[in-house]
Amino acid sequence: MVTEVHNDKHYLVTGVTSGIGKGVAEHLLLSGAFVFGIGRDVNKLKGEKCFSNNIKFTFCSIDLEITDFLVEHVVDYVSRNEKFSGLVHCAGREETIPIQVYSTEEMESLFKINVVSGMTLLRAFSKKKICKNNSSLVFMSSVMGELGQPGKIGYCASKAAVLGMVKSAALEFAKRNIRVNAVSPGVVKTPMTLKLFSSISEDNVKNITNMHPLGIGEVEDVVPVILFLLSDEAKWITGQNLVIDGGYSIQ
Repeated sequence: MVTEVHNDKHYLVTGVTSGIGKGVAEHLLLSGAFVFGIGRDVNKLKGEKCFSNNIKFTFCSIDLEITDFLVEHVVDYVSRNEKFSGLVHCAGREETIPIQVYSTEEMESLFKINVVSGMTLLRAFSKKKICKNNSSLVFMSSVMGELGQPGKIGYCASKAAVLGMVKSAALEFAKRNIRVNAVSPGVVKTPMTLKLFSSISEDNVKNITNMHPLGIGEVEDVVPVILFLLSDEAKWITGQNLVIDGGYSIQ
């Protein structure tokens, strides 16, 4: 059973044009909530019944590698609407680059998207004029934030940084009963994953699949957990990392 959020609350969701971010936004809108969606290409949502001409959905195109104006967009939304009751930060980048060819510029770019953008959003949501008390903030990490894999030093490090950020933020935000948690999926079927699979051999795809005892995940396997964390049913959960990986991490 999917835990529904209360009607008419306002949520910010990043990475809203595909994958888990899109799935979360759809469920929130269907439950009657307002969604401020951040992504790169609104064209990906054209023709989508849940998003098109929906007065409860507002889209903003932002490159999260450049966070200079991110807070301004958040402030502008709240000035025209109610304060936020939650945040789901799904936007991020996955990459496989051996350390011997990893440039400083590539490392900095990855951390800006996977870590700095999240810290910037936390700074915005720390303000009482932006976020209500008793809200819930959910950040997307990865099972790779706790485990290692060759060629993924940058990605693993950035997702581990997200987990550290969540633990510290949970303590800072607790005085306002604002909960901060992370969700760490294994490999999930998203456009980004399918693009990766199309570029590697069938044997490699099979190997990746076999690493997950329950098989590759679906977006629908992750979204209900995020909705639960947003709900009042999770009011005593904060600073945690919920791993949803089909058994990958227990081998």
